[in-house]
Amino acid sequence: MDKEYFLQLLNKYLRQEASGEECELLLRHYNLFDLEPEILNTLTKDQKSELKNEIDNNIRNIISSETSRVKGKRSFRRKIWISVISVAAVMFIVLAGDLYFIDHKHLNENSVISRFSSVRENRLIQLPDGSTVIVSHGSKLNYPSSFDGLSNREVYLDGQAYFDVKHNSLKPFIIHTGKLKTTVLGTAFEINAWSDEPDVRVTVSRGKVKVEDQNNRTISVITPNQQITYDKTNENIIQKVVNVSEYLEWKDHDLLLSNVTISEAAELLEKRFQVKILISDEQIKSKRFTTTVLKGERIEQILNSIAEFNDAKFTYDVEKSEVLISSK
Repeated sequence: MDKEYFLQLLNKYLRQEASGEECELLLRHYNLFDLEPEILNTLTKDQKSELKNEIDNNIRNIISSETSRVKGKRSFRRKIWISVISVAAVMFIVLAGDLYFIDHKHLNENSVISRFSSVRENRLIQLPDGSTVIVSHGSKLNYPSSFDGLSNREVYLDGQAYFDVKHNSLKPFIIHTGKLKTTVLGTAFEINAWSDEPDVRVTVSRGKVKVEDQNNRTISVITPNQQITYDKTNENIIQKVVNVSEYLEWKDHDLLLSNVTISEAAELLEKRFQVKILISDEQIKSKRFTTTVLKGERIEQILNSIAEFNDAKFTYDVEKSEVLISSK
């Protein structure tokens, strides 16, 4: 079976016209690591695993939107789909418009990682120091693979992101956004800084943030419920008190959890749903998976997805707002 015929089968599947035999044919004839060996051989084992999970999720979103209109067939097609994507992922990069890139050139011990959020959803990124970033759709974040041996924790943003930074008084966290840089020790805040937009906006929900220009001149120090808007053309600054929740509403939209551990996902869900999540053992904490948390989706639905992908189970005490995740 050549690639042209393979793509025809995939298109039939997306239109819900592929037969069971054709789905089996996809499974038999194509394996992920046979399709593009010259590319995949440059990746480490962990990068291959993450790449596969990334594509996995992007295709799942497309299929979900297609099959959600077919009442009563969702679970059947979901089972077939999980099998198909695991062996056909690379060919789907073009079809799904996946926006995932790793700089795998070993320039130094701390190589740069570039993460793009797709145009369809926000994305959760766990940084090497344990800080978390929710990157808005269409945005890009560059950061080192490790902060070890560096005097600062420096990242580069083009777009919109919400940062929840782990405190480290000895190693400031610096976000570069064109002409501005924002420095913190440990706090939570949003930055809206698109390279093709005239303004940069910084909004603080917790802690204290210092904003400087490219000459290291302090423009402002912002505290909770404060916001500055910086005009990149005339360098004018507007600082005001705001209702932070109005500016952070976007981060609760559809959110991609890409190759995250259960422990990392639990931390996000605790904040999103105001619950306490307990994990019974260390082995479960480190299990990785990829899924999308949809806006308006109940926590029980999300926990079901996490349990399904990780051979786990959960109990949810609504009165205590407490969840326990354990092995089956």
